[in-house]
Parts: sequence; structure tokens; C-alpha cells
Amino acid sequence: MGGPAAAPRVPAGKTAVPELPGEFTPRRALRTLLEAASADQVIVVSAPAGSGKTLLLADWVRESDWLPTAWVSLDSDDDDPRRLWSAVVGALLTLPPAAADPALLRLAGRLPGAAPSDVVEDLADALDDLASPVRLVLDDVHELTDPGVLGDLARLVRRDPSGVSLVVAGRTDPPISVPRLRLEGRLFEVRADALRFSRDDAAALLAASGLDLTPRQVAVLHARTDGWAAGLRLAALVLSRTDDVDAFLASFSGDERTVADYLTGEILDGLDPGTGRFLRAVSVCTPMPAALAAELTGETAAESLLDEVHASTGLVERTARGDHRIHPLLRSYLVADLTRQDPRRARELHATAARWWSARGEPVHALRHAEKSGDRDLVAELLRRSGITLLLAGDLGPLRRALAAVGPDARAGDPWLALTAAITHLDERALAPAAAELADARRSWPDAPGPALETLRVSAELLGGALGLPGPSLPRPRSAAEDVDPVMAALFSLSQGVAELNAPAGADVARAGVHLTRARGLAADLGLGYLEVQSLSMLATLATMRGDLRGMATAAADAVAAGTRDGRHPSAWTAGPAGLLAYADLLRGAPAAAAARAEAALDAWESAPPEATYTLHGVHGAAVADLGRRTEGLVELRTARAALGDAPVPPTVLTGLAALEHRVTLLNGNLAAAAQVADWLAGRVGPTGETLLLRAWEEAAAGRYEAAAAIVAPVLEPGAVTLLPGTTVEAHLLRAEADLQRGEQAGGRAALETALAEAEPLDLVRPFALAGPRTRELLAGQTAAARRGSFAAQVAAAGAAVVLETPALLSERELAVLALLPSLLNAREIADEFTVSVNTVKSHIRSIYAKLGVSSRREAVRAAADRGLLS
Repeated sequence: MGGPAAAPRVPAGKTAVPELPGEFTPRRALRTLLEAASADQVIVVSAPAGSGKTLLLADWVRESDWLPTAWVSLDSDDDDPRRLWSAVVGALLTLPPAAADPALLRLAGRLPGAAPSDVVEDLADALDDLASPVRLVLDDVHELTDPGVLGDLARLVRRDPSGVSLVVAGRTDPPISVPRLRLEGRLFEVRADALRFSRDDAAALLAASGLDLTPRQVAVLHARTDGWAAGLRLAALVLSRTDDVDAFLASFSGDERTVADYLTGEILDGLDPGTGRFLRAVSVCTPMPAALAAELTGETAAESLLDEVHASTGLVERTARGDHRIHPLLRSYLVADLTRQDPRRARELHATAARWWSARGEPVHALRHAEKSGDRDLVAELLRRSGITLLLAGDLGPLRRALAAVGPDARAGDPWLALTAAITHLDERALAPAAAELADARRSWPDAPGPALETLRVSAELLGGALGLPGPSLPRPRSAAEDVDPVMAALFSLSQGVAELNAPAGADVARAGVHLTRARGLAADLGLGYLEVQSLSMLATLATMRGDLRGMATAAADAVAAGTRDGRHPSAWTAGPAGLLAYADLLRGAPAAAAARAEAALDAWESAPPEATYTLHGVHGAAVADLGRRTEGLVELRTARAALGDAPVPPTVLTGLAALEHRVTLLNGNLAAAAQVADWLAGRVGPTGETLLLRAWEEAAAGRYEAAAAIVAPVLEPGAVTLLPGTTVEAHLLRAEADLQRGEQAGGRAALETALAEAEPLDLVRPFALAGPRTRELLAGQTAAARRGSFAAQVAAAGAAVVLETPALLSERELAVLALLPSLLNAREIADEFTVSVNTVKSHIRSIYAKLGVSSRREAVRAAADRGLLS
């Protein structure tokens, strides 16, 4: 909650191609049918539930892996434009052709605040420009019902971006103007008749399920089910538990209606009435502990009864954790039947389940049932009891759904709910709704709030203030965080740490560290995984502010370990600390390790917070530049900074990443663009030693080493304000290069030795690999015989790992001529622009070609654009 957050988190399972069950049998004819669709056609797979749509597409995607596929499994949560397009963009960014696409990366960074119509237009533009085509599968599209969401989807289809093949699957036709697409020849349809299993398909599925049926029995079962996949699978399940196959086939039919008939006529009607009522009551729950079944039904022998149903029907199973599970087909029927026959009873059962789960410390299950009970008072009660726990544990989806379920009027009249909603909005950086909820809390503030409510209010306002919201309008409490439970104390400690870290007058590192350390300890004791990762991540940032790079790496590694224990690495939780670990790898002179770590975190793509995304892309861009892919690295760095926009970032992090971009820009030979980076940084953090360092680097890149040393000299004076621990190391290296360039070997050697002595305790190696040419020569002589494992050996290894080719800089007149090369002007017309001879212009053009390593005007324009030399 201390770092900025972006679009809603996208669970990894949502964008993963579903696994195929062990008994799955490939349907090669349908694969061939799908392959017949042309690239510009929208594939619509439309059929009733249980027809095998998802498994067919999952198998096809795996077999046609020559076309990278982004998969999104839709559910009711996606009936919201921000969630839907976050999932789509997140899925696309997992694909190699799109992972580093600047337009998609910019779009991902803008998702939280962008209008849905703009998102669709920008997404279509980005897909049009992809280097190679991709496939996008939207499964269960029938879950989308919001008119705005459906309009956005239809708009994307109308745009028909050339870089994507779109596949949509659902129980009904999606409202994307199917008749019009059919008329235009842009529709490829796969419907229920094509999805029906042939007799051979049915035989293969039944054999894969472990059944040894005769051809006649297969034929009967195929005819009875009409090839409906769900009917065949249900039949296979029951047949595996029966000894009389022919008797079963005589009574069973497998279409959607007769499966229901079978469930009632052959299973439920075969049970005594009490057992039938029991199953209807417990069907509202999944998972279903026996104790909960007893609570719902009053049946003390619930566990034995469930085991008996398992033995007699096979449609109730034990799960790995010892609970029970009703077969999905049977449970769906039971829930629908209960809701239809006795809706009041269904609501009462959900309310009972909600209270049962809440009493056992399972707020996620409790809130889910409370919402289904329709009892807003119960939802509000559970939110007051466990909302902050859910927040700090990272269960933000259930929390947001419950807050929406109580409704805005209930939140406006209840300061506890309003403040909980405000903090939830702050976590995802939705500042306007957060401010509105805070205003509601102030309007409904009671005359005598208790310590817990006061603590919650102060926490919300500290977090809001750290993000720039107006300060509190209520008096400070007399005893915030005193006499409150540990969860509230943990929230308050985090809020204090965030406030100290983002104080307008500058961070109080020591006090922030005290608060965040306490928050981390409470989080670990209470099992609040999200809070623990957040606290450790901010402690890592504090370590960088103290100049403790080793401490930064340790805290970041602890944060990743905490996320891993909760099954949340790589994810948005750990994106920030993973970025800091990659930064540590880079500074240690290990660009390959830095690039790999950053790629792994980016591949998770759970809509990481803007600061984390900027860090990961910034480090990755610098790392690939160090590895020799300098143009690629520069593009990534510039794109990452553009996507960041005005998002708040700690000055230390901002400065470190700007320094990376500035250095890579200089290594691409673009002094003007480097100066722009320096100006941007000065505008964000003000004058510091680092802003002087960047200007000095520009002078050194132009060969003016004496000027560089003079500019950076104040950095080495006592009391100089610096944000990065390595700034003085870089200043000593510039001093060394200036001395060596004018032949003062002793001074250069002394400055280099000072730089080495300061860098060793920091594990700071990269600056030596990028030092000036004379300094690197001197350094090579000193480290040639370095003892293995020593700091000098690390410096030598970094020098070998970093590919350093100093570009030839273009003169001002050459840059002016270069700016006109993309135009249609010939050499004589360019000469007229500058009032010089045509031979002078031709001379400039030859020099440009030589410095860029090209041989034609077109190649020069392309190379200059890649290096950022053209606007």
C-alpha cells in the first residue's frame, strides 16, 4: 500500500491456458476445422454448457503453438471494463511478440485512469503495429453482460486490428454483430452440432476414462447423449461405479434435459427424502466441511451421510483436505432447484454458512455466502469484523466485491465502511473515489468514536496524505493505535511508515524504518502476507535511501521469500522487490542476471504497480544495453519513463532509474536526449549531486573531461546532498579520468583507488565497467591478477560482461542535416536551407553515414530513430 498500484490484479490462472484432464482425447477433425479459419476472421465457438468448448480450444492452442496465444478465462468479475482490459493486456504481454511492445506497455501503465473507449482504441492501434501476429482467446464470453463492456468488445471487433486473430467462446452468441460479420465474410462459426462427439470420439473418451465397453454399448451411449460432452462424462463417472452397464444404459439419456431427469429420477429419487433434503441444503457450499453440513441441516451424522451418498452414487467426493465436494453437475442442479423452489430457504442457508465461516476465521468464504444471502446488514457486519484483515492479507477481490454489495448509501452512513473502502481505493491509486469515501466518513463521524475507529481514520488519512490527498479535517485522536487489536495496530504502523517515507519535507528514514519494522513483525505474527511483503519492500527502499545497497538486497529478498510462501511470486505483490533485486544484480556488474530476474517478474504480469513496472523495465533496459543490445535497451527505458507519467516514486528510486537511462542514452551517442533526461530528473527531485553528475557525464561523453571534473567537484565536498550511495564513486571516477587524460598518473591512480575503496562495501561494480577509457586501461592492469572472489575480480568480470562501444558523436551541424534526411529534400535543397554549398552538405551526409555505420539515407534515418536522434 505504500507503492503506487495500477490496474486491478489479474490472477495468474485467468490468463493461463487450461490444463487438459487425464482422460482427455484429442479431436483432430475439430482442430483441422479451426485451422481453416482465415487470419481476418473472428472465430465464434457457441454451444450450451458442457459441450467441450474450453477443452477443444485449449487443445487446439497447444497444438498450434506456432501462433502465440493470449488466453483470458472470463467470469462475472470481468463485467467491468477496467478488469476486462487489464486481463486482456496482461495476457497479451505474456507473449514474446508483445512483451516489450512499447504501445502495449504504455497502455498497461495507463489502465487505471483511462476511459474504456480510449483503451479499446489504443489496444487496437497497438495490435495493428505488432511485429508478428498473435491469437487472443476470450473464453466464457457469456459472462459479460454490462452494456459498456459489450460495446467495447464490439468496438474492438469493428476495428479489426491486423495483428491479432480473435477467438470468442460462450454459451450464446456474443453481441458483436454476428450477422454483419457473417455477411462480410469475417465470421468463422463452430457450433453445438460440430462439437457433438462422433461415435469414434465417444469410444475414445470412454476408453480414456478406463471403461471397457462393447461397440454396441458405446453406440447406445452415444445415441442417448447425442454426443453431448457433459452427458458422456457423467455417464463415464457413473459407469465406473456400476456393475450393470446395460441396466444403466437402459435408463439413461444424456442430453441437458435428461441429465437433469437422470439426476432427479435415478439419483435423488433413489434416495430417501431426508437425504434429498440434506443434499439440497448442503449444495450451497463448496468446499463443504462435514461440520458445516451439520450446521446447515441439523444432521449430527452429516459426515457419515455424505460418505454414504459417495458410496451409493459416486457424485459426492472427498477432497484432498478432507472436506466433501458434490459433483458440479449435481450441485448446479441442486442449487438451481433450491433457489427456484424455496428462495427464502436458500438465502437463510447462505447466511448460516456465512456466520459459520466467519466464526472460524475464514472471511473470504464468509463474505461470499453473505453476499448470496442478500443480507446487506450481515455483509456490513462481516466487513467491520474482517475487512482490514482481508486488506492486509491481500484478499482484495472479495473485499471489493463485499464493499460494492453493501452499496454506497450504507458506506456513506457508516464511517468504518467508508474508511475501509477509502483505503482499498488508495491501494489501487483510485484517488477520486478514495477522497469521496473519506468525505463520507467525515460527514458521518460519531461524537464518541472508539480507539479502533479513530485508528482506522488516522491510518486512512495518513495513506491519503502520502498520495497527495488533502490533510485531515478532524482533530488528531488522543490515543490512536492504543487499546486496539493487533491487526489495526499493524495497519497504523504501516500508515505511519508510508507517511514518513513520503513526507513533503523529505523522508525521515529512521522513523519510517521503526514503523515499517513493527508493521513487518506484526504481519509475520498474524499471517498477513500482503502487509509483510509491502513492509519489506518499503524497508528495501529505505535501505537505498541510507546508501545501504546490501541492506536493500536483503530486505528485497526477504520480501520475495514472503511472497513465495504465500504463493504470490512472481506477482504484483513482489514486482517491486524483484525490481530492486534486479537493480542490485545490475550494480554488481551482472547484467545477464539482472535481465533474467526482471524478465521473470515482468512475465508474471499481474498489472504491477507503476513504480515497480518502471523499475523492472528500467533495469531490464539498462541490462540489455550493457549486454550489447543498446538500442533495444534505450527504447525500453524511454518507454518505461513515458508510461510512468506523474506517478509518485521515491526520489531515490527515481534518481537511480533516471541515471540508468541517461547513461544508456549517452552510450547511444545522443547528447540532446541525455540532457532531456537530466532536465526531467531535476524537475522531479530538484538540485542534487546526481543532477550535477549527469551534466558531468554529458561533458565527458563529448570528450571534455576537465569540464566534467569541474562540474562534479561539489559532489565530493562535505555536506553535498546526494540520493544514491554510488554518486561519489562516480565522481571519483570522473576525477580519475580527467587526471589520466592530462597525464597526471598519480592523481588518476589515487582517485581510482578511492573509488574502489568506497565501492567495495557497497558491492558497487558497474560504474567501473562504464568508466572512461584511460581509467579502464589503468583498472585492467590492476585487476589482471586479482584473487578469485575478491572485489577486484568482480570488477574485472564486470568489465568483461559489459559490452562497451563508445559511439562517434554527431556535431551540431550534422544533427541539423540529419533532422532533414527523413524529408523529401535532396542535398541541394538541404544546402539551400543552411545557405551552404551542396558539397558541404554531402560531406556532412558522408560523415553521418560513417558515424552511424550505414550506407544509405534510409538506413541512416532508421539507425538515427533507433538511437533517439530524431524527434
